Amino acid sequence: MLDHNFYITTPRLAITYPDPKSEAHIAFSLELYKDYTTTDANGNVKHTIPDRAAAIAMMETRAAQIETTGYGRYYVSVLPPTSSPEEDEAERVQKSTLVGMVSLNLRNADAPPLPDIGFNLLPSTRGKGYATEAVEGLTKWYEKEKGVTELLGYCDDDNLASIKVLRRAGFELLGDRVIASLMNAGNVSQEHQGKLLVWTRGLKKDPKEYGL
Repeated sequence: MLDHNFYITTPRLAITYPDPKSEAHIAFSLELYKDYTTTDANGNVKHTIPDRAAAIAMMETRAAQIETTGYGRYYVSVLPPTSSPEEDEAERVQKSTLVGMVSLNLRNADAPPLPDIGFNLLPSTRGKGYATEAVEGLTKWYEKEKGVTELLGYCDDDNLASIKVLRRAGFELLGDRVIASLMNAGNVSQEHQGKLLVWTRGLKKDPKEYGL
């Protein structure tokens, strides 16, 4: 069972587990993923998180993923201003405002055997550096607590916002690659059902040894 009192803080943000029992997290999940769709084998387009039950199920699945693999999705919130030097940090986290998610995922056997970073913010909160700060905060925590230093990132070649975030967070462009497990589950747009840009950080071996 995940401890939902867990949090990571950065100068402006709090990073926490998604909580399927939290009404705020349920409502936020519906808002964050409202435009996400998948296409089934028959070509039917469906919303990934269409309702409250789906939002709860998604967070329960993500919690189980973190418990079993040590990797998964986290929610990102903006901390309120500090009212005094003695203010309790946990109270500030509880008062924070949800703005997005950041993730570190270890994919299945069809993907390279390294965790990859992901992030998504509400449109109204983009352009403020939150994504870069969240990526740096989560990856620093994984390095300190779990010794994870070799990382990947994927994005479409025209996703300029993600490209900027990855570069600012210290990732280097490797090139474009076909990552089969990311090509068929709503992870990339229909017009990009071919290759993804692959980014690396901290690799200790030749990328070819990771299947890249």
